[in-house]
Amino acid sequence: MITSLKLAIVGHANFGKTSLLRALIRDSHFGDVSDKPGTTRHVESIKLPLADNTDITFYDTPGFEDSLTLYDYINQLIPQDTKLDGVDKLTLFLQSPEAENLFNQEAKVIRQVLNCDAAIYVIDVREPVLPKYHDELAILANSDKPILAVLNFVLTEEQNEKEWKRLLSRMGIHAIIGFNAVFPHLDGEEKLYKSLALLIEPAKRILDNWLINIAEIRESRNHTANLIIAEALVDVTAFYEMAKSDDKQAIADMQDKVRKREQKAINDLLKLYQFDSTQESEENLPLIKGRYNADLFNIDALKMMGIHLTKGFVSGATIGASIDLATGGLSFGSAALIGAVVGSLMQTAKHYGSRMRYQLSGYSKLSVDDVIICFLSLRLLRLKESLNYRSHANLNPVRLSKLDKNEWQKGVLPKSLKLARRYSHWSTLSKGTRRNDKKRQSIINDVAQQLQLS
Repeated sequence: MITSLKLAIVGHANFGKTSLLRALIRDSHFGDVSDKPGTTRHVESIKLPLADNTDITFYDTPGFEDSLTLYDYINQLIPQDTKLDGVDKLTLFLQSPEAENLFNQEAKVIRQVLNCDAAIYVIDVREPVLPKYHDELAILANSDKPILAVLNFVLTEEQNEKEWKRLLSRMGIHAIIGFNAVFPHLDGEEKLYKSLALLIEPAKRILDNWLINIAEIRESRNHTANLIIAEALVDVTAFYEMAKSDDKQAIADMQDKVRKREQKAINDLLKLYQFDSTQESEENLPLIKGRYNADLFNIDALKMMGIHLTKGFVSGATIGASIDLATGGLSFGSAALIGAVVGSLMQTAKHYGSRMRYQLSGYSKLSVDDVIICFLSLRLLRLKESLNYRSHANLNPVRLSKLDKNEWQKGVLPKSLKLARRYSHWSTLSKGTRRNDKKRQSIINDVAQQLQLS
């Protein structure tokens, strides 16, 4: 058994080698990805320590560019009446002048493969099988190293999977798996590493450790994500302001604070999952360059999320639309303000008369309505689920996950979260916040558990 596994990622230029590696190591910033040929010009590596003093190192190599000419050149180097095995042929090439000149990129690939335990050969199945790929594989086969062929872009309509498998078989490469780096199957990684374990028996312990590590990271990250969302919900639930009902600025400031708190949670989730905070989403989805396009206080966005709007909430929002004094000029469609515009005193239509007159005569307690908090939870849960299954090779806009129907859509807060209403000092949006309050942390843990069950 070995304690250190070295894997070379190889293939033709622009076949998705760096993208595959980004997906495997969960790092969207590793290497350079571009439609231009030959983006990777040097061998780049990343070493990942594992349990039992084992480790795995991936090497991202430049792409083959002129395998036809290289194949002929290698054969020309062999002296007449001389029998050389594959490794001898490659060694002879690496010692030649052209290994540092005309074929310096290919030489980097060959040299790295010879120094590794195995090679992962990445194939873009959208490409037709051409003679240059035959020669490319023939050259790699000379390395006498185990080769796992990874068929990339297998989910696309235009593909030549059968032709590629036929070529691989003729070249003596029978370890083949489909793995879409951008949209991998849930069990894609497991299949890839189990295939490698069959090819490299001495590395089985390392690969088993790596799979365990992946599972542990996934579980830990999901737990932390729930805590991030739970703390945001506690902050917003505990938050309130005392203001006069005609104080437009107080209402606007309160909305802005809540939006910024949501943005912090978004940024924390993106950072946790190692995605860029400028990540874009599809035009019709809320997340745009790290920010939600559909406002948290947008009544139409609430309906689209499937949240049940109570009579009290709708009536409060309607009051907010019709009485400029109370709403600060915020419209029904764009800002069903926290607390249905004027707070918990307008939870139902029947409270409108006397309580509205009371509001206009003095200060009121403005707080975030249960429906808005539930909406916030669903937005962040959708983002979390999207990031849970998103590949780090995916440069496309984020497609937010759809959630099964759950309790949050009812617009009713769980009991554990309702308790936060009593403790304004739990909110980081308020002055004198006590973030280390044990009871606050206990409630955050309880809410995180509720999110786990959602």
